[in-house]
Amino acid sequence: MKTKGHTITMSRHSTIAAAISGSIASLVVATVLVGCSSDNAKTAGSTQTQVTINELQSKNSKIESDTGKKSDWVELYNPAKTDQDLAGCFISDDSSDPEKGKFSINATVPAQGFLVLWLDDTNDPSTPLHFPFKLSGAGDYLFLNDPAGKVLESVTIPPDPTGGDTNAPDVSYGAFPDGSESYNWCQTPTPGQPNAADCAATDAGL
Repeated sequence: MKTKGHTITMSRHSTIAAAISGSIASLVVATVLVGCSSDNAKTAGSTQTQVTINELQSKNSKIESDTGKKSDWVELYNPAKTDQDLAGCFISDDSSDPEKGKFSINATVPAQGFLVLWLDDTNDPSTPLHFPFKLSGAGDYLFLNDPAGKVLESVTIPPDPTGGDTNAPDVSYGAFPDGSESYNWCQTPTPGQPNAADCAATDAGL
């Protein structure tokens, strides 16, 4: 099993912002993606929870997107009891180009629900949940960040265990249970749904 500090690292970064009123400064902690504008700082004592990168797939020969393509995809999970707006945030797999894909005003992860993003080299405003890059089956690093470049969530993806074998079954890489920091290969990809129990098994039997 891949856990934090080993093969996979999930970030739960906390950003400290200064809220100044007159000559008095107070600290405000933001640990959740609620859009990426300056008015989304989390107030002290809030119990909001950060959106997580919950599952992804770099080799997909079965699951079609809304445009009919079988593309790479990533699933975000929101464990909070309120919808989480990602408008203005970015997603990328390249630290030298952190703004590869920008979330539009239509990017909301529902409360205790999922949002599937398609990584299919698409850069078309009419398809706001499609992004202009793909994942590497040889291993990759995927992260969400704010306009200031602050990494809000990240996951390091090991090489696909099938080695790119086109005859091998498709697998995804997912957290189990949903939103946890424990990742494995999953024999049953479940975009937009709770991750399958086989994600709990070491290497999903591969």
